[in-house]
Amino acid sequence: MRKKTETEVLGLLNEFQKNVLENMPSVEKMSEEIMMMSFKVRPLQGDIGAIDLKNRRFIETLWSLGKLDEFLQREAPRLNRQEKKIFFQYLGDIHSRLQERFNQLNLKQERIKDAPPVFEMEIFRDRSIRKKPN
Repeated sequence: MRKKTETEVLGLLNEFQKNVLENMPSVEKMSEEIMMMSFKVRPLQGDIGAIDLKNRRFIETLWSLGKLDEFLQREAPRLNRQEKKIFFQYLGDIHSRLQERFNQLNLKQERIKDAPPVFEMEIFRDRSIRKKPN
């Protein structure tokens, strides 16, 4: 039973990888989608003005994390307990790789030479619930 469950979950993840992560749209389209994903960037240390938030790899990574989150929100409720365990294990691995990619990015803008070498930021999705008007 476990083998079939794992195979089905891996099939879902492979489909996500092939259809989404390997078929990224243009940087402009990804930027538009990121805006709709309601990401917020909060500086924790350093000057955010010294950071190039239009860096291609930054946009690709942030977009990938957003798509991963959307995939998780869509697929997780459909899975049983055993499938969820496998699903979250593999998603955790993908998430860790994307997080590591963030950590390796050089986002320092060329025009700002005297910026401190350390910058730390928090990136999160604004999930505030908006009430519908009557």
